[in-house]
Amino acid sequence: MPINAKNNLYEQFFNLSIEMLCVVNVRGYLQTVNPSFIQTLGYSEEKLLSTPILDFIHPDDVETTAREFKKLYLGQYALFFENRYRHKKGHYLIFSWNCYIDIKSELIYAIAREVTEQTRIREQFQNLQDALEQETIYAETDIRGVITKVNDNFCDISGYSREDLIGSTHKLINSGYHPTSFFSDIWKKISAGKVWSGVITNRSKAGGYYHVQSILIPIFNKNKISHYIAIRQDITDKVKSEDDRLKALRILSETSSAAKVGGWELVVSTGELSWTDETFRILEVDKVDGLTPFLEDGLQLFITEDLPIIEEAVNRAVEFGEPYELELQASTPKGNIKWVYTNGKANYKDGKIVTISGTIQDIHERKLIETKYNQERQKSVVNAKFSALGELSASIAHEINNPLGVISGYAELLQLTSCKASPECISEKSTAILKSCDRIAHIVQSLKKFSRSDVKSKYTVCLLNDLINEAIILTRPKFKQHLIKLQCNHIENSKIQCNEIEVEQVIVNLLNNAIDAVSELPDKWVDISVTETKQHYNISITDAGSGIPLDKHISIFEPFITSKSADEGTGLGLSIVKGILDSHGAKVSIDNNNKNTCFIINFPKMNKE
Repeated sequence: MPINAKNNLYEQFFNLSIEMLCVVNVRGYLQTVNPSFIQTLGYSEEKLLSTPILDFIHPDDVETTAREFKKLYLGQYALFFENRYRHKKGHYLIFSWNCYIDIKSELIYAIAREVTEQTRIREQFQNLQDALEQETIYAETDIRGVITKVNDNFCDISGYSREDLIGSTHKLINSGYHPTSFFSDIWKKISAGKVWSGVITNRSKAGGYYHVQSILIPIFNKNKISHYIAIRQDITDKVKSEDDRLKALRILSETSSAAKVGGWELVVSTGELSWTDETFRILEVDKVDGLTPFLEDGLQLFITEDLPIIEEAVNRAVEFGEPYELELQASTPKGNIKWVYTNGKANYKDGKIVTISGTIQDIHERKLIETKYNQERQKSVVNAKFSALGELSASIAHEINNPLGVISGYAELLQLTSCKASPECISEKSTAILKSCDRIAHIVQSLKKFSRSDVKSKYTVCLLNDLINEAIILTRPKFKQHLIKLQCNHIENSKIQCNEIEVEQVIVNLLNNAIDAVSELPDKWVDISVTETKQHYNISITDAGSGIPLDKHISIFEPFITSKSADEGTGLGLSIVKGILDSHGAKVSIDNNNKNTCFIINFPKMNKE
């Protein structure tokens, strides 16, 4: 064949080969590469030929690769080795190299194969092999069933040495527990090329029984069984405690069902959900064998208003590991709307979030009871409010009668003296009338505001000064009626976040109680003061009374506990005070260190942010 024809043939072979072919010069540069090389790595031919070959090598493989090249230059005829080569997109591929050097030209002729996937599979298989040998009871036998290999775990559990086991069959550890047909069936199945799994009871060298969960696997070579592998797990303790385990599972299931609490787990990488049976029951989802719910399926079970809430909570748990606890409404496939409590927490592996797990609880009945309780509580608050208005009505009527008398008197005087009166006289009397009207209007406005009832509690930023002043306006007539001295000491700009009507009712209730307590005393006084700590504003309402016995400090805030006669009170006032303050995160207590009767309200300060 002519030389040119041969050269053309070699060139054609070089260009069409699916193998990656290249030539490397003594300076460490690729001198030529075939199209397969270019296609595999994604670089242009110009980039590959103009860049030192070691620049493409993974940093951890540079030294090894350089050492292999050096062997060629030192006279080794051919090399076989692997390294990692950087793809244009930044990831690395594993290449298996077959290199030959031409001493005269000092050129290296190389064939590379991309073996990334094969290497991964090989490593996985090796890892599996290592794991099996380390974590299981492992043995290999030839096609006749003669043991050829065992690991330390086999020796430990059986009590036999390697020398005892290798060359023997498994009859050495036969316990006699199983009938002959049991092993005949096993042998028939695995010799037919099928895998057998089940529990086998064996006997150790010391005579004791042990139980192993076994998998017997036929291994093929060129379509023929070459040997068998036995992989076993010691389940002796499990077998012995199986009854206890089943009993515990039954109790757990019954407890979970009674408490209406289910469990769940989300696999972050796949979105796959695992639910306990109780979770299926709570969400009224039919459990179908072989079908697994996914995250999207679970999220769609919440009502439209709550869907963004649970989505954000799950997303933040997946992304940042933030735990959450939520009360939401689920819309079940059966068309029911029910309240559920659900929580979730992140589970880490190697520093990464791999799963989110938590519980879900049916709280629908509890929420219905809470709603009914809140409705009844609101009714009690309103009733107590109107009861307080009833107590104040007589003194307020008297308070209004005084300015009405002024208005009436001055109006009659103006009528009688309208012709004779001077402008100054008319102005003086009309000013007195206007002041009296303002006084009545202020009292009526405060009454109107106090009697208002909100369906929903509206929390706004309020000044304690304003709340106390409004309460004083409503109770001042009663203070005057009983000739009780009232002192008040404020702190400017003492802001709290609250429902102003409810807090005003609290102060009115406590002031009314103080008035009733001191109305028959010779020395009658009530003092209101506001102090502050780093985190709280404290309202102290102190009266001239001699205090409340210590054994009554707790019970006095319970419903229907009162020191008044049956026709003077229901005993609901202080229990409502406590209920309102509890809903505000505030506390009411009795000052043990004060010789007089002193109630203290602790309001949390507003967050400056």
